Amino acid sequence: MYFSFLFWRLLAGHFIGDFPLQTDSVFRIKTKYRWGVILHGSIAGILVFIFAIPYLPHYPILWLYLFFNLVFHILVDKAKLLITHKARKFDFLFFLIDQAVHIGTCWLISISVPFSPSYGSSIPLYGNTIFVIFFCVYIAVTYGALYFIISIKSSFNLPLTFPDWKMKIVEFLERAAITTFTILGSFYYLFIPLALFPRGFLSFLKKKKYQVSAFDLLLALLFSLIAGFILKNILETGI
Repeated sequence: MYFSFLFWRLLAGHFIGDFPLQTDSVFRIKTKYRWGVILHGSIAGILVFIFAIPYLPHYPILWLYLFFNLVFHILVDKAKLLITHKARKFDFLFFLIDQAVHIGTCWLISISVPFSPSYGSSIPLYGNTIFVIFFCVYIAVTYGALYFIISIKSSFNLPLTFPDWKMKIVEFLERAAITTFTILGSFYYLFIPLALFPRGFLSFLKKKKYQVSAFDLLLALLFSLIAGFILKNILETGI
């Protein structure tokens, strides 16, 4: 499957809207009110619009495709909420399917226009595909992995702990560090165990307020290693 210049920008917009901008407040509104999913879906859809701006003057049909994407995001998320409420044990599968559908939609939109020229290639950072890919993967391994781990634990009725924003930062830095050490390779692999230490130690200090199991750390390590090896391979082989 060929991933075009536009695809990575649409994916970046989707990941920002679906993860960092789906704050605790947005998530509560999304799950509490019937219209809440419209708020979240609109945020994610608008972000995808923004990342497609360099292409919009050249391919007006994209306005229609991106609008359909926004509506489709809302419908998919609404269906996911209804289904997971009745089949909690498959929560992690629904998470994967949900992301696969959204990523697939970004890909379909990206191939609806010619792969070349790459509009916006002269824009700093936006035009750097390696940077955008790294950006997407780091969001996935920090924010995305948080929600995925929660969905796995929910599916298997394991104890759930929802970290506050301070502990989220510690958790994100942990996985980002392991991913970076994996990319750097060589003796940097020795630092990977050290990256797991802070969250485990803070869990010990906080005890009942915040607990991290060996399972949490194992999953964090696994996802970070996978992300690191993917990015390492991209750097070594090119896009």
